[in-house]
Amino acid sequence: MGVKVLGFKIVDDDGCFTMGLLREILAEIVGTFFLIILGCGGVQAACADKGADEALGAARILQIGIAFGLGIGGTVHLFSDISGGQLNPAVSFGLFFARKLSLVRAAVLSVAQIIGGLIAAGIMKAIFTSAPGAVSMGEGISGGKGLILEFLGTFFLVMTVLATINGKRGHAAGYLQPLSIGIAILVAHMFLVPLTGCGINPARSLATNIIEGKIGADFFAYILGPLLGSVVGGIIYEFIFDPHYGAGKYAAVGETNGEVNEMT
Repeated sequence: MGVKVLGFKIVDDDGCFTMGLLREILAEIVGTFFLIILGCGGVQAACADKGADEALGAARILQIGIAFGLGIGGTVHLFSDISGGQLNPAVSFGLFFARKLSLVRAAVLSVAQIIGGLIAAGIMKAIFTSAPGAVSMGEGISGGKGLILEFLGTFFLVMTVLATINGKRGHAAGYLQPLSIGIAILVAHMFLVPLTGCGINPARSLATNIIEGKIGADFFAYILGPLLGSVVGGIIYEFIFDPHYGAGKYAAVGETNGEVNEMT
């Protein structure tokens, strides 16, 4: 029997650990592994010929954004029918606050995402002698400003995910849903890469920076900013925007029960 508090599911109806959850854990480990390999590999490729004092430049920022956006979009499509292709603790907890996922599942899958990220970042460091994609604040960006920027990027991402998986909207199935998420990631990177490195994902930030040994005093921004974005995005979408689709013609098209595994 599941456990709910104020409508938020704490434990799933089928208990804490099932074979289905084990498959989801493996999917999130492998999916986040691909996220780091493809996205941070894109950082390595974009910056391979960059001088130490050379500015990142618009072309490299775009290349990094495309690597993360399309890489994550493809990975979401790959695992969407298994775990939802969350790949990000901020997304997992955003789904919890939007009442689409239990707290236990969000926490367990977040740990899986961190494990997958650490494995990938470790392999990348072994190949390149440093872990590409480690995040850091840009010139003139304090930890406080970085927290706000990471919050804004994650807020946008979480809202995009929730809108994309909303079956009441009657979206076309297939590649369009993961592509929407990939585009959101791409745009966020084009905005945030020169400012914060664009973490917007505690698993990605922790993995690269732990392996690279770069956990500085301002690293809190890469954890608190995305988690605040997940809370605000999840609650705002679930309680303000989602009810818009609950009546009339909006509910009649593609009505689903809103479960995360019918998502993406």
